Parts: sequence; C-alpha cells; structure tokens
Amino acid sequence: MGRVVKILSLYAAITLSSAALYVYIISSGKTHDFRESAVQSVSLEKKAAKDNLDPEPDTEQHTWHDTLSIDDSVARELSTQTRVLCWVPARASDITKSIRAVNETWVRRCDGHLFFVETKQPAWDIVSVGVDGAKRLAEKMYAATVYIYKHHLDQYDWFYRADDNTYAIMENLRLLLSKYDPNQPVYLGQLYQVHTPHGYMTGGGGYVISREALRVLIEEGFQKNKCPPVEGHGDDIHIAKCLHAVGVKRHYSLDKFGRETFHQQSAQEVIAGTEPTRIMKKFAHFPQHVGRNCCSELTISLHQVDPDQMLVLDHLLYRTSVYGRVQDPAKLKDLFQNKTIPMP
Repeated sequence: MGRVVKILSLYAAITLSSAALYVYIISSGKTHDFRESAVQSVSLEKKAAKDNLDPEPDTEQHTWHDTLSIDDSVARELSTQTRVLCWVPARASDITKSIRAVNETWVRRCDGHLFFVETKQPAWDIVSVGVDGAKRLAEKMYAATVYIYKHHLDQYDWFYRADDNTYAIMENLRLLLSKYDPNQPVYLGQLYQVHTPHGYMTGGGGYVISREALRVLIEEGFQKNKCPPVEGHGDDIHIAKCLHAVGVKRHYSLDKFGRETFHQQSAQEVIAGTEPTRIMKKFAHFPQHVGRNCCSELTISLHQVDPDQMLVLDHLLYRTSVYGRVQDPAKLKDLFQNKTIPMP
C-alpha cells in the first residue's frame, strides 16, 4: 500500500502542478544507445553479449510508437551536437531492480551509458571496479573516472554521473550543455555549500563534467597527486575537492528565473512539499522553493525515485500528452545561461 501511495503522489505532483516537468521537444521516437557506438575498447565477448542483449522490438511496440503525435525534430537535432556518456555507480545486487529500471527508462536516451559495480557481470554495459559498499563510493568514483578517461574520453563531449535512483531528462540536460563548450573545464549540478569551502555538486541529482574537465581531473589531479586522499562515502564531495584543486570552476545550472534543474531531493519533497526540507535550507547554495516555483520548466533530474516510480514517470513524460498544450522551443532555448558561480 505504501508503494502505491508513493506512486500516486508522484503522479499527482507531476501532472497537477503548474510547475510540471516538460521535456525539451520529447524524443520518444529516437533512442541513443551505447550499443550503436563504435567503441574500440569493447571486447569481442562484450560485443557478442551486446548483439544478444535486446531483441528487436515486436511489431506491436512499433505500431504503438507510431501512434504518438509528437514532433521531436528539435531534440533530435540537438542530440547530434551534444554527446553525453551517462555513468552510474551501483551494486551487483541491484541488477534486476534499480539497474533494470534505469536501463528501461532514461539512460536509453544517453549517447552511451555504463554501470560500475563491484563484481564482474556478463553484460556489455556493466564494468567491474572491485569496490563495494556505500562507504567506499569515493574509491568507486576514482576507478570509474579513470576507466572512462582511458576508454571513452574522446568519444563524448560530456560525462554525467547519476545514482541508480536518479531519473534524468536527457533532452533538457543537452539544452543546458549546449550553452557550454566541452573543450573548456566545466562542472555542473545542484550546488550544496557544505563540507568544503567551495561546495560540491550533489551526486543524487547528478553532476556533469566536460571532456576537458575530465582530462584535467585525471592528468593534473589524479596523476600528479593534487587531489586529497581517496576515502569515504562522499564521491561527489571528493570529486569537487579535486576539481577545485586543479582549477575547474563551478558553473551555473539554474534557469533564467532562478529555478533549480538538478534535484538532490525527491519529487514529493520539491513539488508536493509545503516548505523546503531542513537539508534544502541548510545545504543548498541557492534559495530553495517548493510547489509551483520549485523547479525549472526544463528540469533535468529528480532523486530518490524507486524502480516503479521510474517507470511511471517515464510513461508520463514520454507517452502522455495534454491536448491543446504545445511547447514553443524558440521561447525555451534561451532558458539557460552560460556563467560561472563566484567562489564564496
């Protein structure tokens, strides 16, 4: 019963709030998949697994998609200009739970994706890093970013790290990223001003670093020992300290109305809540709001989304429309700004 109530609460929050989450020209018809990328580092064994992983969708599914009245041409065009690798630290025990839900929903719209777990798994998109436990997330982050640097640095423009209970709207993320240059060191997310003097982008809402930021992180930070010791559970805190040590600046991800796009908190807390939570008030760098003014119209992420909620949310965003309401992409394309966040 509790799960049903949570799902209904999420449904009501998303569909009834006037701050409902919109997708920047919904991309329901196009799926960007790591399987379609010519990745040299994938072994022959993983290639074979890739070929057999997902059978061709059945005719009924194709027919269902053909009935959707959605023009996603703007999102399709943007996706050709901004390539994003999404990576998710997880546990092998979650493969049939949260990892499966992520795989069936938002991560399909990334240009590539990888899950980093503690043990070897027979799947092309799951990488073993030999690190287990929530208290060793910083070590897992270190291993994951080194792996991505070695194998995928030049194949993508941006690298988005999210939790396995994060839901991300990739079309909106790409619009934000289009305002920035991946050849410059850029670091984006929801800024919490705590634990370090310069703050950190929260892992729950997900953080993004550019290709150049990843290069600097590894070559200047990790390889030249400019980063603090890798330890503890706060991978988002550790990477923030390291990025700061090598001169990567914090960049702005709020929309022009000052509304958050990345969300460390759940949909219930930011949309259906009556006031910002204690954590939101105490930790967030920017003023926090709930209800109608909680979130950007082009919100990018929500946290604490369980597998069932993830499927419901994905359906509402990509397979449900409101008759008579049509986006104007010309009005939305300037919703985000290119600027850094001054240091305190």
